[in-house]
Amino acid sequence: MNAKELDRLLQDWGKFWASREALQGYASTSVTERCCEVMRTGIWASSDKHLFSHQADQVFVPSWVRDIDKCVQQLTEQDHRMIINRRYVKMVKLKRSERVLLWIAQAELLGFL
Repeated sequence: MNAKELDRLLQDWGKFWASREALQGYASTSVTERCCEVMRTGIWASSDKHLFSHQADQVFVPSWVRDIDKCVQQLTEQDHRMIINRRYVKMVKLKRSERVLLWIAQAELLGFL
C-alpha cells in the first residue's frame, strides 16, 4: 500500500466515523434499561426520546473500519492519533506544522498495514 492509497482509506474511515458522530452522540443507557425505568417509575422523560435511535450498541462497525481503528490505536504518540482524527474524522484543514505531524503518523500507519 502506498501513501495515496492510505490517504484514500483513511478518508473513507473518517467519513464512516464522522457520519456516526453526526447522529448527536450515543446514549449512555440501553433501550431496554430506559423502558424498564419508565415501567418502574411511570415517568416518561420526553427529553430522552432522541436517545432511542442513537444507541451505541446498535452501531455496526465493518471489519475494515475495526482494523484501521486498531492500527490508529497502535500509534506511539497521542499527537499522531489526534492529528489523524482531526484530519480525517473532523475534516479540519491542517496548518503546515500539523501536516508534517500527519505525514509522520501516516508513515507509522503504513508500517502497521
